[in-house]
Amino acid sequence: MKIRHLIVLAASLLLFPASLWAQTVVLVHGFQSTGMDWRKQGVTPVLQQYGLVDGGNVVMTPQGAYSISNPAVKPERIFYTLELPSRAPIMLQTYWLNAYLQHLHTQRQEPLTLVGHSAGGLVARAWLVSANSVPVDTLVTLATPHVGTPSADLASLATDTPMGFFADMMGFDKWSSEPDDLYDDLRVEQPGRFLYWLNHQPHPPIRYVSVVRDNQMRPDRFDFVVPTYSQDMNNTFALRGKSEYWTVPRSHFLSIRDGYVLARILMR
Repeated sequence: MKIRHLIVLAASLLLFPASLWAQTVVLVHGFQSTGMDWRKQGVTPVLQQYGLVDGGNVVMTPQGAYSISNPAVKPERIFYTLELPSRAPIMLQTYWLNAYLQHLHTQRQEPLTLVGHSAGGLVARAWLVSANSVPVDTLVTLATPHVGTPSADLASLATDTPMGFFADMMGFDKWSSEPDDLYDDLRVEQPGRFLYWLNHQPHPPIRYVSVVRDNQMRPDRFDFVVPTYSQDMNNTFALRGKSEYWTVPRSHFLSIRDGYVLARILMR
């Protein structure tokens, strides 16, 4: 029986190599970012070095999701970026992400790999537990506040106080004080808050990878936006012990090193 199984596997490799190696990667940006930031910060050029084709930046139009530039020939391995309303609450961004993923799955007809940076990782996770309308085989998050960030708590206290200048420095200056704003979704996990709900939802049995900023010995590269502990999906109730753990010794923001680590993750 074992020999027969090996013969079948070998035949499959010969007859269907493209389907076995095909891979569609969707890069989800974070707060105050855009899809083009993956290119500007050097992440996507590295992915291209490793054989992934740039599928372009997908945008939302009144008619739905639209790929500005899509390869004429269907490549085996490809990545896309997209544009989300990055200041909106997580669940609203999830609604947009769902439209994008349905559009891309229609084109590719294969499971997708989601990669989210910062709040983009939460948008991807929220989509997995609430919509999950197309097949996904992997979720990779980079510097994502899975159990929240004190920076968001600080922003909620900064309105009309001397602490406001800290919020300006962190990019929270344009957030309003309405309870359904994005900062409320990013606050440190407690019962009754969004992250408590998200972290206690059943998650699908796919591959999970946490890319963490671990800079304990380099204060100049420390992530002052999201604590290291919060970036590990293993520290959530729903995914405890289910996520791979990778580190990048950089600050919170994207860099070329993320491209190299991401390429290694995708090759495994």
